[in-house]
Amino acid sequence: MLRPMSWESVDALPAAQPAGSPYQGASQPIVARRARLSAWERARLFWRSTPELPSARAAREVVLTPNHLYVQRVDGTHQRVALEALHGRRYTGPLVVYGVVDGEDLALLLRRDCPVTAALDERFKSSEKAGLAPVVFQEGHAVALGLAIVAALVATYLLTEYRIESMWDRLHRGLYTAEVVLGVVGGFTAALAALSFLLFVPVHFRIDTLGVHRARGFLPWLHYLDPPDSFRAAVVSTVRATESGYTRHRVMLSRRAQGKRDLWVRSFTEKPQMVGGQALEEATALAQRAAALLGVPVEKRD
Repeated sequence: MLRPMSWESVDALPAAQPAGSPYQGASQPIVARRARLSAWERARLFWRSTPELPSARAAREVVLTPNHLYVQRVDGTHQRVALEALHGRRYTGPLVVYGVVDGEDLALLLRRDCPVTAALDERFKSSEKAGLAPVVFQEGHAVALGLAIVAALVATYLLTEYRIESMWDRLHRGLYTAEVVLGVVGGFTAALAALSFLLFVPVHFRIDTLGVHRARGFLPWLHYLDPPDSFRAAVVSTVRATESGYTRHRVMLSRRAQGKRDLWVRSFTEKPQMVGGQALEEATALAQRAAALLGVPVEKRD
């Protein structure tokens, strides 16, 4: 089966031809048209711009035909994509994001009574994945907050105990390993560690028909998006600890690309007397939900 083509360049958006026009028969019928962006909408898109969805590639105007979706982007380019290449959607705040096979996704600001999004919604409602809820969870927030508080307390103590003015005095005298110098350096190091814990340890996970979206940070700032076709299977891996007797069931997503590590999703641990119990059921259920959303099989490893 041939895969649908991704975005392709066109000269212009389809234009509606008046009745009786000699070009009416050759033109594509327009199902719906989305009006151009307002200045306020462009500002909102700029504020929510990400590396995956830059505001310069946002849709200024959109036209829907029976077989294609035409877009005029903010940077002036005109493109179209076959409707068969749209493989899912995601609502992110004021945006609805449509996934495109082997191409950049399309983000549109939600508008009341928008004919384009209404027509696309009807299309997705009839798909087999329409009733699947996304998998959303967070990891590492409590750990990050605890470590950040400890590091911040250490930084506060050191920077209160040792003054920066005294450090500069010791440095000018060549005493680079003086206690005050080490104390101030340690204080700033602890402060940097506290910030790093909040920026990198927490992870927000979302698995849906558009792929796997991960965002690091207590307030998400570092985003990663893996499309569905980058994964081969959802894997439930069981690891038994010989000393403690605990069993850990890990849910991972196996990548298609050779040499790339599997994407860890979540772990479930159970006590020795509960082997094969609730933890295994939860891990299997999570793997099955992820597999259904991404369109991949489930594998088990021991």
